[in-house]
Amino acid sequence: MRKAFFAVVGVRNFAADHIKFIKELEKENEVKLAAVVVEDKRKNFDIVKGLKCEGIEVFESFEELLEKGRKFIDIITLPTAIHTHSEMAIKAMESGYDVLLEKPPAPTIQELDNIIKVEKKTGKFCSIGFHMIHAKSIRKLKEIILEGKLGEIKQISCKALWPRYKSYYSRNDWAGKIIYNGHIVLDGPMHNALAHYLNNMLYLLGPSMNESIDLERVRAEFYRAHTYIEAEDTSCLEAKAANGTKIYFYVTHASEKKLDPYMEIEGTKGRAIWDFSENTKIVLNNGETMEFGNDGVDPHLEVFRVTARKHLGIIDELYSTPKNSRPFVVAINGAYDSAGKIIPIPEKYVEEFETEEKEYKTVLKGIDEVIYEAFEKKVLFSDLGVKWAVPTKEVNVRNYVFFNPFIQK
Repeated sequence: MRKAFFAVVGVRNFAADHIKFIKELEKENEVKLAAVVVEDKRKNFDIVKGLKCEGIEVFESFEELLEKGRKFIDIITLPTAIHTHSEMAIKAMESGYDVLLEKPPAPTIQELDNIIKVEKKTGKFCSIGFHMIHAKSIRKLKEIILEGKLGEIKQISCKALWPRYKSYYSRNDWAGKIIYNGHIVLDGPMHNALAHYLNNMLYLLGPSMNESIDLERVRAEFYRAHTYIEAEDTSCLEAKAANGTKIYFYVTHASEKKLDPYMEIEGTKGRAIWDFSENTKIVLNNGETMEFGNDGVDPHLEVFRVTARKHLGIIDELYSTPKNSRPFVVAINGAYDSAGKIIPIPEKYVEEFETEEKEYKTVLKGIDEVIYEAFEKKVLFSDLGVKWAVPTKEVNVRNYVFFNPFIQK
């Protein structure tokens, strides 16, 4: 049986997860971890030693991998910093490799469009690591929507409270940054930690199984409670899709409590609820109900399985691509255009303290309740009259092709 041979750029943090997922799938005989890139062999001595004992090639740089890996590497995975994504993906495809690129695919729409152009030019593909649209529950929910069982989708909304400590923002040099070393990053919850759940909504509204919905208009608000970061940690978004569906998204890293992503879909024939554990419940207006989960399928593994099978010719289409990620990037860029700037939360509304676990935590007072209320009423924070909230403008994102945060539109 033919196998797809992978190389992973890096061995720590999420690169370690890539290695773990590939090794897990090796049991199925369709994939093989063949190489890694390790720039600091001294720091990673034990990891490198173990990998070499397994017969895995260790390259000292991405450039060395590109030059020497052609004879035995099929797919390069890029669990790298956000601002490196487009440049590295393009270099890999131009060097003759298929690519698995971590989410978010690129900070700007022009970078993403360049990836799409290079895919067409080289004939290579770039699979995007939005693992949640590989989830069995999401794909089954989309099938039900496409069959028309929920009728016309009027609105879709999601909320999530994921508090993040100071250690989260100190994990690397670009965490919590808008710009890093002259590169656009946009490392807020909407673009990074909770990106999957905005992308899920855009995917579910798409006109076919592997398409997402284009957007027409976006309105968003960005706020910062953490005093030591540049990016927003709290945001809300309202968007109108090309088919008229309204999209609502409410997220924060500065909450008191934790709430995993929770999504509701309202259709003319029924209603669906999906949560982070992949429990899905559909209640139709005729009284019929459906409930399902993920049947034990790990969506993280599906990303690698689908990518390998596309390379091997077993399947024709990837699930997550630069093309169907485009509405997500448009939503993010449009949100920044709409917000105009990130509003610092006044000190009197913020608490920063050390937890019993010796973690430094930031809480925006009352944000938990604000998000719950905004979610129920389908409005933005400023619409509620929240004292620290600032109204923003709606922007037209139809035919959107360029984003620059330094240009006030």
